[in-house]
Amino acid sequence: MMRIFTTPRFEKRLHTFIKLRPDLSKMIQQRMKEIAHNPFSVNLKTHKLSGYLKDCFASKINYGHRIIFTVNGDELCFIDIGSHDEVY
Repeated sequence: MMRIFTTPRFEKRLHTFIKLRPDLSKMIQQRMKEIAHNPFSVNLKTHKLSGYLKDCFASKINYGHRIIFTVNGDELCFIDIGSHDEVY
């Protein structure tokens, strides 16, 4: 199992995101568990990013929302969460 870390930005954005979209709370928890278990699972639609986020990956929560994270060996760090336009 991977060691999981979060950034202060992620914690703040997650809190705000769940406050605004409580209907997605369970889906977010499930996605985070799936990412921690296997970040490159096909059903997560994980993809490598480019530009200033070139060391990061993104995974879909649903059609319009994403989780941004990094993987370094057995360490996974959640970076950001939000709508497609907010995180990119």
